[in-house]
Amino acid sequence: MKIDIIDNFESFQAIRNNWDSVYEVDPQARFFSSWIWLSGMLKRYDEYHENWFILAAKSSTHAPEYVAFFPLKIAIGERKGGELYNVLFIAGVTDSECIGFICLPEYEEEVTSAFAIYLQQQEEWSIFKMQNIQQTDKRLSLFLRNFSRESFEIKELHHTNDNLDRIDNNIVPYIPLPDNWDRYLQNVLSSNTRQKIRRYLRKIEDSNEFSITHVSSDNLERHIEILLGFWKLSWEGRKGPDRCRMILDSTSFTLRHCFENNCLYLSVLWKGDKPLGAIANLMDFSQKTILFYIGGRDDTVTDPPSGIILHALGIQYAIQNGFKIYDFLMGNEAYKFSFGAKERHIKIVEIQRKNLESQSRKLDVRTIPIALEISANHSRANRLVEAEQAYRQILNVQPKHPDALYGLGVVMQQMEEYQTAENLLRKLLEVQPDNTKAWFSLGTLNLIQGLLSEAEQAYQQALTLQPESSTISLAVYHNLGYTLQQQGKWEQAIACYQKARELQPDSIEAEVIWANALYAQGTLSSEKQAHYAAMNHNLGNMRKQVGDLKVAIEYFRQAIKMNSYLVEAHYHLGLALQEQGKWEEAIACYQKARELQPDSLEIEVSLANALHAQRKLSSEEKARYAVMNLDLGNKSRQEGDLKIAIVYYRQAIEMNPDLVDAHFNLGLVLQEQGKWEEAIACYQKAREFQPDSLEIEVGLANALHAQRKLSSEEKARYAVMNLDLGNKRRQEGDLKIASEHYWQAIEMNPDLVDARDNLRLALQEQNNVKIKVSCAKR
Repeated sequence: MKIDIIDNFESFQAIRNNWDSVYEVDPQARFFSSWIWLSGMLKRYDEYHENWFILAAKSSTHAPEYVAFFPLKIAIGERKGGELYNVLFIAGVTDSECIGFICLPEYEEEVTSAFAIYLQQQEEWSIFKMQNIQQTDKRLSLFLRNFSRESFEIKELHHTNDNLDRIDNNIVPYIPLPDNWDRYLQNVLSSNTRQKIRRYLRKIEDSNEFSITHVSSDNLERHIEILLGFWKLSWEGRKGPDRCRMILDSTSFTLRHCFENNCLYLSVLWKGDKPLGAIANLMDFSQKTILFYIGGRDDTVTDPPSGIILHALGIQYAIQNGFKIYDFLMGNEAYKFSFGAKERHIKIVEIQRKNLESQSRKLDVRTIPIALEISANHSRANRLVEAEQAYRQILNVQPKHPDALYGLGVVMQQMEEYQTAENLLRKLLEVQPDNTKAWFSLGTLNLIQGLLSEAEQAYQQALTLQPESSTISLAVYHNLGYTLQQQGKWEQAIACYQKARELQPDSIEAEVIWANALYAQGTLSSEKQAHYAAMNHNLGNMRKQVGDLKVAIEYFRQAIKMNSYLVEAHYHLGLALQEQGKWEEAIACYQKARELQPDSLEIEVSLANALHAQRKLSSEEKARYAVMNLDLGNKSRQEGDLKIAIVYYRQAIEMNPDLVDAHFNLGLVLQEQGKWEEAIACYQKAREFQPDSLEIEVGLANALHAQRKLSSEEKARYAVMNLDLGNKRRQEGDLKIASEHYWQAIEMNPDLVDARDNLRLALQEQNNVKIKVSCAKR
């Protein structure tokens, strides 16, 4: 067998006839491995810069055509600590069973071994996740047989079930269709369902009030709008606006793509000019299968039931046009079986190289752009260890990659590994001597180390290379101005700051730095000093929020120089100095701020906390300020600032370890952050102090449940207690907390009907929409 790689859309288009000929004769082929379906998916992958490739097998080197195709996608996973690894997926998979690859039947065993051996030899991937494989798949067994258990670990995984609707997504219902409609009604359906369908279809056929429209080029956009509008109303409350938007965008693209390729069945049920429901099916003419893709309906109208009518008409159309299977895709919703569906079972098979944790894997070169994005995100979020790890993995594959050299150089600078940072930047300049960013960063590196002359030279080189209109020129002029200012070259410094202002007149930072230089020269008017003091304070806060304490402190000090009565500047300077562990300076700042604003709770508490750290509070003061910290923690939590809330709660506990509410609320916040062990410890401590508190007991139980540490009996008992607390919170108007308790009750006991019903009501009240939980696809 000869294996070729197809990894661009032009080459994929060129093999369409070959692909179709293999697909048509493969008895295991499914629509989601068809050329039509994959052509749409691969376009989406390209649009979102996802990496795909196809293994194409020939029976021999000189064979004219391929006998098998294996579409794959390669992505990146990340372990704790920032190490990246490659993950393979089957390309094109959606909510139905998947066979992996298609092949001519007579080559099945030979192809299966060839693909398995080829993939084993590609050492860049660490995990191969094969989604939605049929449990009884012979082809899968042949494939897995080729993976040595000494080198690979093979796991069987399953989809997480929907506990609200009790839907098992490991089941794919389908209807084997007879050759005529009457036989379907008579032999497949129960008598009750048969009578209902006949009655409803007669009602539609005999009425002038109701009508069905089918998709055409004239009504495509309107039909899609109706269908997705219904779906959004039903599901946005459950899935959230961001995920809902992504699904709608993807689905809209898919519907248009399938229409363009003549494989979309989309019908709408109307009452007069009002749409009642819509359904979209995908048609696989080659494999004689129709697949239910997505549906939606007006939940306020129950008669006639649009879902039953539209599915019945879809099944009728399938039978009349010679289709043999009506596939409902994943999920064992009860309504599917009312149409006579049978079950297929699917699973996820994961092939993992052994000793993955102890090995540093080389990345696949195709995933380097994704790795760069991950590295840059870590760097921006100040996760420097993770950023370093990721950048080094990129350089392990491409030692002269300019972006990786630059990114790692910046990270090393932030980690104060100055010599390493300089080596990386100079290596980058060997590769790209005209790289302006490298010269700029080299200048900044020298500036940080006090090498002012070297910094000035590097910044001048950056300006020589970069057009004045560029964005980076603004930063170069800023830093060059500061370098000149530090050398006492005031005229040149002010000229640089002025140039920065000309380049970006609306830049606040450029304006403030220019004003600070004028102030240092004594040429800034007293009227403007108060204005620029406030602007320096604002810039200081911005720098502090991103963790740049050194520059933040400079801005705060400058603000105080210009306006010594600016309370916020004294206070925030104190906070920044406290983060640096400079307690005496911080206390002095808080005291000054309190002199200026004696009624500020935050200032008073911050001063008290600093004095407590220096052991300068009495027992009575500690007890009082513990409660004040608790109150400020609650306020911060309500405002969504969990990081600050944790600081206040910990401070309250440090001052008064017996403060029950501080332990409990700290547990809640830690739980929201997914820090389960810490949360459990807080709940346990709170319960020691207040063993009869229902809320504390339930909070502890919920955390233990998340860690799978409750028995079946305990889960049943705490499900009821969560339901009771949810009802209490709902009566108090706290719908968010009520919903959380209802969800928890359902997680612990999916059979608790009252929890389901009350959750629906709470979600509906929160979102002011009717929440649907059982019938729509996806």
